[in-house]
Amino acid sequence: MGNVVKEFNILFAAAGRRVSLLRSFRKAMDDLGLKGKVFAADAGSSAPASFVADERVLVPRVDSADYISSLKTICQDRDISLVISLIDTDLTLLSHHKTEFAEEGITLLVCDEETNAICFDKLSSYEFFTANDINTPEVLTEDEVAALTLDDLPIMIKPWDGSCSVGVNIVTTMDELAFYKANTHHAMVQRLIQGDEYTCDAYVDFSGSVRCVVPRKRLETRAGEVSKGLTVNDPVIIEAVIDCVNKLPHAVGCMTIQCFKEPDGSVSFIEINPRFGGGHPLTIHAGANFPKWILQELMDVQCDASFDGWQDDLAMLRFDDEIIVKGSEIR
Repeated sequence: MGNVVKEFNILFAAAGRRVSLLRSFRKAMDDLGLKGKVFAADAGSSAPASFVADERVLVPRVDSADYISSLKTICQDRDISLVISLIDTDLTLLSHHKTEFAEEGITLLVCDEETNAICFDKLSSYEFFTANDINTPEVLTEDEVAALTLDDLPIMIKPWDGSCSVGVNIVTTMDELAFYKANTHHAMVQRLIQGDEYTCDAYVDFSGSVRCVVPRKRLETRAGEVSKGLTVNDPVIIEAVIDCVNKLPHAVGCMTIQCFKEPDGSVSFIEINPRFGGGHPLTIHAGANFPKWILQELMDVQCDASFDGWQDDLAMLRFDDEIIVKGSEIR
């Protein structure tokens, strides 16, 4: 670490259930010899990740008028150097305040406003894909939906502003089409694609260069998050992800990108999340140490990020665990 001796404190906003990610950053700090603490901020007192942090802090809800001012005060009082947010609504809001925090010496690890707007909902992402010649399943207009026949099914209906696969339905009959079209809030009708689904973690350094891509094949999901996954070193997917990320107006840190590899070998993209995803522990265990790379860049030392430093064919099999605390700590 050379002559770097400053204390480096990290705040996770909307820490939620991301226990493994907090521990990964704690380990990266220790491995780099960084003094400092990991803080977990959440609007609820029972967020599991807050109990593995060095200190937990309560903040207003993201939609509160006091959220940003409260977050800034916490950062100032605790000498926070880096803020990492883990939910989409928070990212969009924080992107408006990057300069404001930077003037206080606080780095918000968020993409700029334009990129967050592209990633925030599925319709905006679809428009980005189509405008940039990135393969993506077609979203149908109202007239095209009205003209569908049984021969056009199955097809997918989902909310364009949804998350965690809530409200996603594959319809196979005309009755189902009518029902889900009428009962899905902000319904978006999209062509169904076949193939293997992947979530890809792309590391983008602070100069905007893609330095690593780890495709994770989704073997099984639960509640919208991968529960069983497998790293796959697929050059076709990796090149397609690099092309996609390079076409974004601004990307930084971890970009989580969902795609399908279809039977003909083509890659089709469906979603971009400009943050750490729920399955990222597999990427870190495979050797793509995003937390260490982020800290190396912020401490102005050589970043070890590379395309070939991670393990192919590594599986993650998730299971339930528990954190036991006194009831008074969550009230």
